[in-house]
Amino acid sequence: MRKWIIAGVVLVSLCVVVALALLNLNSLLNRNKDYLLNQAQQALGRKVSVGEIGLTLWGGVGVRLKNFILSDDPAFSSGDFVRAEDLQVNVKLLPLLQKELRVKRLILNRPVIEIIRNKEGIFNFSTIAKQPKEEKKAPTKEERKLEEKKAPPALMVSLIDISGGDIHYLDRKAGTDLRARQVDLEVEDLDFARPFSVELAAALFSDKQNIKIQMRVGPLGSVGDVSNVPLDGKITLDPMDIDKLKAAVPTVRAALPKDSELSGPLRLKDAQVKGTLNKLALKGSLEGTDATVALGKTLRKAPGIPLVLNTDAQYAANSISFREAKVKLNNLEIVGKGDVKLGDVPILNLALDSNRVSLEGWDKIIPLIQDYQVSGNLEVHTTLQGKMGKGAAPQIQGTLNLSGVSAKPPQFGKPVKDLDAKINFTGQRADLKDTTFTLGRSRIRLAAQIDRFSPLTLSYKLSTPELWPADYQAALPEERKSDVIRNLSSEGTLATKDGSVAFQGKLASSQGTLYRINYKDLGTSLVLENKVATIRNLRVNALNGSLQAEGEYAFNNPVPRFSFATKVQGIDLKELYSSLDPKAQRDIQGRLNADMKVAGSGKKWDEIKPNLRGQGTAEVVQGALLNFNIAEGVLSGITGVPGLTSLINPQVRKKYPETFEAKDTEFKELKGLLTLADSRINVKDLRITAAEYTVQGNGWVDFDRRAEFQALLVLSQRLSADLAHSVREVTYAFNNQNQFEIPFTLSGTLPKVKPKPDTNYLAKMIQRGFVRRGTEELERRLFGKKQPPSPLEAAPSEQTQEKKKTPTEDLIRKGLEGLFKR
Repeated sequence: MRKWIIAGVVLVSLCVVVALALLNLNSLLNRNKDYLLNQAQQALGRKVSVGEIGLTLWGGVGVRLKNFILSDDPAFSSGDFVRAEDLQVNVKLLPLLQKELRVKRLILNRPVIEIIRNKEGIFNFSTIAKQPKEEKKAPTKEERKLEEKKAPPALMVSLIDISGGDIHYLDRKAGTDLRARQVDLEVEDLDFARPFSVELAAALFSDKQNIKIQMRVGPLGSVGDVSNVPLDGKITLDPMDIDKLKAAVPTVRAALPKDSELSGPLRLKDAQVKGTLNKLALKGSLEGTDATVALGKTLRKAPGIPLVLNTDAQYAANSISFREAKVKLNNLEIVGKGDVKLGDVPILNLALDSNRVSLEGWDKIIPLIQDYQVSGNLEVHTTLQGKMGKGAAPQIQGTLNLSGVSAKPPQFGKPVKDLDAKINFTGQRADLKDTTFTLGRSRIRLAAQIDRFSPLTLSYKLSTPELWPADYQAALPEERKSDVIRNLSSEGTLATKDGSVAFQGKLASSQGTLYRINYKDLGTSLVLENKVATIRNLRVNALNGSLQAEGEYAFNNPVPRFSFATKVQGIDLKELYSSLDPKAQRDIQGRLNADMKVAGSGKKWDEIKPNLRGQGTAEVVQGALLNFNIAEGVLSGITGVPGLTSLINPQVRKKYPETFEAKDTEFKELKGLLTLADSRINVKDLRITAAEYTVQGNGWVDFDRRAEFQALLVLSQRLSADLAHSVREVTYAFNNQNQFEIPFTLSGTLPKVKPKPDTNYLAKMIQRGFVRRGTEELERRLFGKKQPPSPLEAAPSEQTQEKKKTPTEDLIRKGLEGLFKR
């Protein structure tokens, strides 16, 4: 019992001693508040102010400072470096009793910390605990020994805790303005001269903590540039909003390649880092499935498409060295290793190998194929070496294997299928050996060679026994679905430069059908450059004739322009009409020869018509104007002229049935000079040669088939004489070749045109003839002058000739009558 009493007395005594010590400590702190703050200010080199100060036993013996403020270096800002609602400083007890402050633990509750980096790259915290430099002599040996024996600095912190903090980082050199909230920080063994541990959790662009860092940092030394501070630990970002990060940290946005996009959340899981920011080893996994990633028009990954990057790499001297890297995008997995030198134009030295990947679904990732319904498999094994970007392309060595590939371009009627190919890459070249694929009903053989990737330059050879245009032109009308190109071969080169495409090639086909026209021996050369397509040496046999053409089509302006020169020989117009429109009403047949030059501009026919210009010659031989008889139409129109009412009697009609009774105008030749202007074809020196007459004239036909001509019908001597035997007055309209001439006009809409003879002209000619004949008869009677033979006598017809029973007086009377009527 006595032992317990003694123990109790001892315990009570100890409690009294401790209580007295604490009371003494609290009294000591209050009595020395100004001294302690002064010591802190001297140690930190900054102004320090507090509200209340009191003793605390939480986490050890210490002081608790309310409304703690540590001012900033005036060279950085006039504000505060640290403001905290509550600052707890745990100190070592024995040194404190000796009036020496040794900090064991520093705890900040709900602090606001402003970290600033100036334009010279110096941080505001780098000047903490630094005294102004004073010029003084170098210390002696004795002074150095005394300095070494001095006590350690008055303020030494072994551990820092921050709870619920707010840290604002302002980098005036890089333009960064970043704020982290809900910051929980624990720093142990803090010493600028030795490494210390840091554990950090914070919310960055998030409502909850999304950053966790466990790191061994330091030593910090006296260097203000944190890029040289050693680091060793791991980092987790889950997730990080890249859009907000790019807005707050411009260097992130500037580091992205041009014409690229990176937005949305990224996740970095347990990434291990070691080294400094200037030379850093990184091993971890970056996941961007919910992010958007785009590289110009080459790639665009939408949220939801898997994207994971696993890497074991090291960054140093603006280069990244991949010991091992694995990228998974959608269903593609690429394993690589090598180096990437960063910069305005990156330099690659990489080895890449992929799995055998299905191409289905990649139309959602690669914009260039989004409308092509691509399927099949792809596998890549290659190395990349050299610059990439701004017109430069790396050297490529390796292979790309395609198997069972199928694609359907939007304008194609049928897909390209069953493509199996192996492309070999050698530097700036790539070779596609002879390979085959199916397009609709065609099996096509293709060989190609890329001579240069940037700018792209390639050559090709293609051949197929047959190619159906409907398979690659889905919009073909029904009547052209039977078009086919047989025994097709083509070869050429293609190059790209500054966004434009240049092409030069040849095409040949032994036979086929195009626009429902059967052809043979088709051949041409095509050149495309600066958005101008030039057709050279186009030759083809078709429609029982031949066609040669050259021309160009320019689409380098909003309104395209074109010009063509064609030469046609022996084209059958009947077949031409049938091929263009079997149901169209035909107005001519025969064989066409033409030599034309045509130019114009516009996209649609209504735009092209008023701009068409051209000239040339055209003739049709051994043909006919269908459903239209010129001679019958003209001659029947003059029967109302006095003296010509019975011009064509039945005997004449019977003798010349092809002239007067035929439905069509058959001719040996129809030719003229043509000009295109003002939405019509102007015809000059038109000449139609038939069996018993010719037609000469000038006029025009517009694109609505309206026609207007001024012409002269000249009958043959034989037909003219036969008409004169029926009606003697016809001779008064004979020319000096004893041919009956009749001027007429032709107007209307083809083929329903109607000739109209110039009856006024004919009437005047007849009247003049009467006067001339009466005068001659009067001279013969009065003066005995011999009358010259008439045209009728000079060219007698086969009909029985009878003397005219009209008395001489009647002739004179009619002649004079006509004279006075003029």
